Amino acid sequence: MAATARRKAPRQIVMLVYAQAHLLDISGPMSLFAAANDFAGYRAYDVALAAAATGLIETSSGLQIHAVRRIGRVMAGIDTLLVAGGIGIDAQMQDRRIVNWLRRQAPHCRRVASVCSGALLLAEAGLLDGRRAVTHWERCDRMAADYPGITVERDPIFVRDGKFYSSAGISAGMDLALALIEEDLGVAVAADLAREFVLYMRRSGGQAQFSPALKAQTTTPGKIASLQAWILDHLHLPLGVDELAARAAMSPRHFARRFLDEAGMTPAAFVAAARVDAARQALADGSENIDIVAARLGFGSAERLRRSFQRHLAVTPSQFRSNFQTSGAEYVAS
Repeated sequence: MAATARRKAPRQIVMLVYAQAHLLDISGPMSLFAAANDFAGYRAYDVALAAAATGLIETSSGLQIHAVRRIGRVMAGIDTLLVAGGIGIDAQMQDRRIVNWLRRQAPHCRRVASVCSGALLLAEAGLLDGRRAVTHWERCDRMAADYPGITVERDPIFVRDGKFYSSAGISAGMDLALALIEEDLGVAVAADLAREFVLYMRRSGGQAQFSPALKAQTTTPGKIASLQAWILDHLHLPLGVDELAARAAMSPRHFARRFLDEAGMTPAAFVAAARVDAARQALADGSENIDIVAARLGFGSAERLRRSFQRHLAVTPSQFRSNFQTSGAEYVAS
């Protein structure tokens, strides 16, 4: 009886919030934890917001939230500590009270997780040194440059390394919360929550956050941006630096330097990401044989496609299709 009571004692889920945090970074994951109580059949979680001072805090949307716990001393009993992201993160990284509290508090928590740019606060506290982590794709370069001890994963929507979890963006925070709940309460409860919130049950950490098409849209208009768009439509062709430089009417050396300057990545990295993204969509949306997908998108062989998926998404093409195929997949709508 005592063991059962201990098992069912509510876990404390606490999220660190601050002025100009993103409201959805906070409300999305915390709503899932709170709703999990209904589907678990008992109070599995107690949820609370913590901040430098208790009271109302204005988020980046202008809406206010209420922090009921104040940081300072180490808080006893926190099971999972979450850190929100948002445009206010830069100011928090300069606040040594926040950074030092995170450094002291983390060893006392079973899990520590960040949503979106909240990973930068964990990084500033030194909690991600020697670990793999992800943040929003716009912040990945900064994280890699400012914290060389962290292996920055640019593709996954969330990453686990030991007891530390990080997620790529706003909606990825909900994917991460769903995965944490599944760890605690099992697949059935997580599936019920997915149905209730109309979420993908299995949008696991292997799903990519980065779209090369989106990257092309953010490149300064000109030859490189036009070439990126052309690449996306011609993935079946040889797309080495020499071929692309010739198409752009530049020397290979000048082309490679200019592509990196304007696109923020090498031509080879862009082509590789574009092919993986196109294959990801083909596997999720259709039933083509993997060999045909590999040939149609310029991989050359199913083995090269497999190696690319393992490197970029940490799953095989078959595993990806099993998890994400929309036809008959575990995509749940009410």
